Amino acid sequence: MSHRFFVPPDAVRDDRAVLRGDQARQIASVLRLEAGDRVLLVRDGEELEVVLGAVGPSQVEGRIVARRPAGGEPRLRLTLALPLLRGDRSEEVVEAVTQLGVARIVPFVSARSVARHLSDARRARWVRIARESAETARRGRAPEIGPLRPWDALMAELEPPVVVAWEEERERRLADVVDGQLPALSLVIGPEGGLTEDEVRLARERGARVVSLGARNLRSETAAIAAVAEIIARAE
Repeated sequence: MSHRFFVPPDAVRDDRAVLRGDQARQIASVLRLEAGDRVLLVRDGEELEVVLGAVGPSQVEGRIVARRPAGGEPRLRLTLALPLLRGDRSEEVVEAVTQLGVARIVPFVSARSVARHLSDARRARWVRIARESAETARRGRAPEIGPLRPWDALMAELEPPVVVAWEEERERRLADVVDGQLPALSLVIGPEGGLTEDEVRLARERGARVVSLGARNLRSETAAIAAVAEIIARAE
């Protein structure tokens, strides 16, 4: 029973489950599952074992035969503030950090951002990528995709403590501020052009801790994935 789907709360009522849209089409037309086959549905940290009943390309119905807490979630609730990047780079980061265990992704733009607009269609793509990546990683939840924020409003959107990675920092490293016992943490990665001194000053004024990710300059997507991997490893 390897087929696993994240579903919204209204897909389940009592002991019945109903899937529509792309998920119904995938079950009926792509996977070619039939009545009597079993799938796993994940809803808000709960895993539901479902025996399929009526299967059609527009709607699939099933009966819940078992419930259990879903595994795969890190103890640390990690938020990633991710700059909009050119091309498909942001989507690549969303896919990777979802598999690593990020709980929330907040896109932002700052003074040196090259990409500055997140369309509804592109944001919907982020949501889909996050959901599919969470399914692949057998997580208990798909990360939330937050609203696009400008730099001056970003800190208010993030759960403290907040850590900002900056290539000009020379003394404090990520390992110096990441406590493996923290219940929550927010990580900010700068855009392709880097953060300005004024932006870093504002972050410090609002309580953020600024860190280095090492002696080498990293592209934003590399920095995000590497830093998330290190934080999650320290928390598990």
